[in-house]
Amino acid sequence: MGKSSSVENLASTLFSSCATLDFEAYPSLATIFEPDLDPKRIVRDLEAFIGMHIIPGKTLLFMDEIQECPKAISSLRYFKEKFPELHVIAAGSLLEFALGDISFPVGRVDYLYMHPLTFEEFLRATKREILAQVIPEFRAPPELFPSGPVCHKLFDALREYLIVGGMPEAVVTYAASNSFLEVAKVHDKLLRSFRDDIPKYASGDLQKNNLLHVFNSLALGIGREVTYTKLYDDDPKRTKISVHLLQKAMLVNLVHSVRPSGLPLGASRDDKRFKPIFIDIGLMQRAAGRTAQDVIKSIDLVAAFKGQIAEQFVGQELIARERITGDGELYFWRRSEKSSTAEVDYLIVRDGEIIPVEVKSGTSGSLKSLHLLLKIYQNVTHSVCLQVRYDTSRIGGVSFMPIFAKL
Repeated sequence: MGKSSSVENLASTLFSSCATLDFEAYPSLATIFEPDLDPKRIVRDLEAFIGMHIIPGKTLLFMDEIQECPKAISSLRYFKEKFPELHVIAAGSLLEFALGDISFPVGRVDYLYMHPLTFEEFLRATKREILAQVIPEFRAPPELFPSGPVCHKLFDALREYLIVGGMPEAVVTYAASNSFLEVAKVHDKLLRSFRDDIPKYASGDLQKNNLLHVFNSLALGIGREVTYTKLYDDDPKRTKISVHLLQKAMLVNLVHSVRPSGLPLGASRDDKRFKPIFIDIGLMQRAAGRTAQDVIKSIDLVAAFKGQIAEQFVGQELIARERITGDGELYFWRRSEKSSTAEVDYLIVRDGEIIPVEVKSGTSGSLKSLHLLLKIYQNVTHSVCLQVRYDTSRIGGVSFMPIFAKL
């Protein structure tokens, strides 16, 4: 449950009917696209096949699991050019792999990437709309900051989110059952599905075996700079291919090291230095072998499991927002010297300003890496430290905020 249910919900709101073509469930649908790619002929034959009228302006034509029918992907340009009055949406699993083998002109198809639900969306989905509205925002006036009791409620809800995550089926299951055990079943099913599907896009048994090992290792490597040899004791070239296959499948995001000397940040990107962020925090916990009880028992959510949970949460939230507000990439800073190593968790850009983000327990005096960055890069004047706290404060160039604050 995710992309398909979202499209069908949209159709129920805006259209009189929805004609859904599931190419995975009904492979014979692909034969309708074989003779030619004339959209009006295709619609005529589809009406006869599915037994319903497809009416422009009233019916949404939804091509689901379209990666199973390359001809249908190619037909999208002709629907745009020759039948623009008909609304068409296509969705697929690991669609990026299918698109690599198909050519169609840029500009005729709009893409929409779906990410797991953010913490705010999780609150809304679990009928806590009012609580979602008071999540504090970076740079919001101090008088809008929620009170201590409200912050406590937000932290209680955050603990739930760290277990459930944002995969739509997991959230729907939790909203209906209020059971972490039922959510774990959903996570297990999704992880099995990923492990079954991904090897289809790897060549050779050695690469497939490597891919599965790397997938499992990445769930344990959140928040740490990794190398290919550390991920899996195998041929580094194979491991590199596995990492990029997982990135292409959007099951993992790579956070690359950059220097915050100027914009764009990506200009100084170091492709050899990266940290992984898993697709979803709930799935990450399950893949890493953690239980709901492990998270519930954690006193300091930022310090728990060497900070991995907190860094995954913040990274996941930033990635979801950067897809809308930035270049879709997330970065961090690392300085390696013989005498000392410094690292700041994330770098983001807001209103043309580079803002370092640390996810950390402790006081201002313990933020050595963050203070060093501010000292080296004079163009960076402000930074954020996210913590388990129930208020906000500013010391020098550092703003201290609750970890759930919207940046």
